[in-house]
Amino acid sequence: MNASSFKRGFFKKGSGDIDKKTYDSLEADQQEMIQGVVELSDTTVKEVMLPRIDTVFLSADASREELLTLISESGHSRFPVYKETIDNVVGVLYVKDVLKALVRNDPFEVEKLVRKPFFVPESKHIDELLKELRRRKVHIAVVVDEYGGVSGIVCMEDIIEEIIGDIQDEFDNETEDILDLGGGAWLCDARVNLEDLAEAIQVDLPIEGFDTLGGFVFDLFGKIPVKFEKAAWEGIDFIVQEMEGHKINTVKIVLRQEGNS
Repeated sequence: MNASSFKRGFFKKGSGDIDKKTYDSLEADQQEMIQGVVELSDTTVKEVMLPRIDTVFLSADASREELLTLISESGHSRFPVYKETIDNVVGVLYVKDVLKALVRNDPFEVEKLVRKPFFVPESKHIDELLKELRRRKVHIAVVVDEYGGVSGIVCMEDIIEEIIGDIQDEFDNETEDILDLGGGAWLCDARVNLEDLAEAIQVDLPIEGFDTLGGFVFDLFGKIPVKFEKAAWEGIDFIVQEMEGHKINTVKIVLRQEGNS
């Protein structure tokens, strides 16, 4: 039985245990992939999107030099483009379109290079989004919250990772998200889930209000921090270790010893 016929039988409404024998004979990673497909209908965009705080946005007023620097430093192939405020996304810039313009030696203007943005609500299920992305032949959507504000982006890769697991490319950080430095200190990727972090280092963190460490730390500072700037919360120091533009990349967490300020 090929993959297509198996999926038709497995997902057939009311099929129950149809092809259970075939399913049980599959390798563990194949079973996991099929389970990932099944769970797409129960997963919302909000659960898989890249949060606004971690998204690299591009101003429509950016110069050629600023754009090329951003492309070089970020390693991304697509950027949401905004005018005046991030909540006003006017398009998506594809690096391949920039390269074509450079080859043709066209006059440079970001707004003339952007493609029309595709907006989706946080509540949309990703099985529906996958169909929409394929129908529109796009790989990225801008996510909006219930008030119409931009809350992040979601890419085809994010959905694929829900099916087959994380995809590492040449720009992904392959180091651990939470590195134990010993002595009550950790070096953390700012994108790490705050609840997972709290469990890993066994401290109470405000997991109800924030999804990621970066979002929490950004709120803690109340402004855009600078490298090595420190903020304290409930006897814990959060020290920014690495920044990328206005985005926090890594944070050092230090539990204060009694008697130390």
